[in-house]
Amino acid sequence: MFYIHILTSTERIKNKGIRTFKVLSPKLEQLYISEGITVREHKFKVQTGRIDIEVVCPGIDDEENSDEAYIIVPEFLIPRRPFPIYIYLYAIATYCLNPKMGQREASKRTRERFGLKTFSHTTLGRALRKLESLLMQHEGITNDIGEAIEKSGEKAGNFPIVDQMKNRKEKIAAYLKKASADDASLKQEASQQCKRPNYSVLPYVGAFIDACHNIVNYTFLKYHCLLL
Repeated sequence: MFYIHILTSTERIKNKGIRTFKVLSPKLEQLYISEGITVREHKFKVQTGRIDIEVVCPGIDDEENSDEAYIIVPEFLIPRRPFPIYIYLYAIATYCLNPKMGQREASKRTRERFGLKTFSHTTLGRALRKLESLLMQHEGITNDIGEAIEKSGEKAGNFPIVDQMKNRKEKIAAYLKKASADDASLKQEASQQCKRPNYSVLPYVGAFIDACHNIVNYTFLKYHCLLL
């Protein structure tokens, strides 16, 4: 079955003791059922530092096409990825807004900021390629670094050196700034000027979290797709 994602700006993960996050309220779910609409539950695990959260998203079948269904997802969720969007965007912003920084260092800072046991440079690399693919498709940005990637042996599991990544980082950084309305919190987090709020524990609040939601929402409204 082919799933179409619908983004919803639901209540954020705030409760420190929460273990299950339901996108659809029981009242609204009952309303759908009373209208004869089939609602299926799709469950995703999300790591938030010290605890894992189960996010329950409603799936609604397309009455006109039995092969399609709609899944309503919150802005912080990336289906089938283990972390909320804040963690990926922190790593990407830290890497792209620091011209001389490598992916290993950006990943290390991300682990420390969010209290994670694991978040590797390969995870960051995959997120970067996913975002760059979106920019190539919708922003008219050409892949002018293909030769550098090939020479550096990325396909063999390695990554381009810092100088070879300069243009790539600049393009991604430019998009993040535009999508966040040039939110200063991106640069502040990337330069480690912020120590609070403490992202190793819930809740996720603050200017940077707001900027992440703005980036996701901007992308979805403009291109009708998820950021990553």
